[in-house]
Amino acid sequence: MEKANEFEPINVNVARKMVEAFGVEATNTNAHSYTKAVWFPAEQILEMAEKIKEGKHDGLRIYFAKYVEESWSEIPESHRGRNTVLLVPTFSAGNTNHLGAATKDHEDDLTDIENRGTLCPSMCDGAEL
Repeated sequence: MEKANEFEPINVNVARKMVEAFGVEATNTNAHSYTKAVWFPAEQILEMAEKIKEGKHDGLRIYFAKYVEESWSEIPESHRGRNTVLLVPTFSAGNTNHLGAATKDHEDDLTDIENRGTLCPSMCDGAEL
């Protein structure tokens, strides 16, 4: 069945299978680094949405990442070596980037990278997928 539009939600059963498939692959590779989910507070998400709404940005790119030694002083010990995500707003074409150059569509804004979500496993309350 074709989706009515690109923003239509994914079926919960399909989503569960997707999460499970990722978990199987991730734990086969390195169980220590496995992160099932990353939770961000609404306030942080709304602040990013407000920045995007101002018109300088055209969207949000989510990078899959891993906490490396250079980040360990800023995170809980339980996060060391774990997978996470980075939230990076993207410029719309014609704005100015951090180097003063005109931007292309969906160019990363490297001055505004967000992180610091709460990782699961560790805090998994409410996680149902």
